[in-house]
Amino acid sequence: MATRLSDTMVMAVPHKAVEQIILGLYDPINAHPVKRIAFEFPEELRQHFRREPRSRLRKIQRVRFKPNNRTGSAKFYFDLLFDDRFGSVEIQNMRLIMEDITDEYQGARPVKDPAEIGEWLRDFPTRLADRLDNGEDVLDLIPD
Repeated sequence: MATRLSDTMVMAVPHKAVEQIILGLYDPINAHPVKRIAFEFPEELRQHFRREPRSRLRKIQRVRFKPNNRTGSAKFYFDLLFDDRFGSVEIQNMRLIMEDITDEYQGARPVKDPAEIGEWLRDFPTRLADRLDNGEDVLDLIPD
């Protein structure tokens, strides 16, 4: 079971700011884990791909809505992190993300296909959204 964050570990901001924070961190939260699970990279890069989403997720799990320090609903987080960008087109969009990674890192070749990663992509934001809704720590969700 995940650990619940204490009120001393969170920061309350206006609703629009919470949305903007999440939307601004969306790409690295999704792309870096894909680099870890869909590609083989040297260990140094793999560690970098683990640190980056950790720092982003740490920011997201700490923001709350003003004035009462409440979290968003699981649907709020799921819609922003997954459904708005991937819902019903996850394999097509994952294919494009994986092509971008292949172009960015010379010699990078996927070890999983977009459909396999699409399965992970449906599960990850669901678990993430549930934990964020409950005010729980989410850092252990990042794949090794």
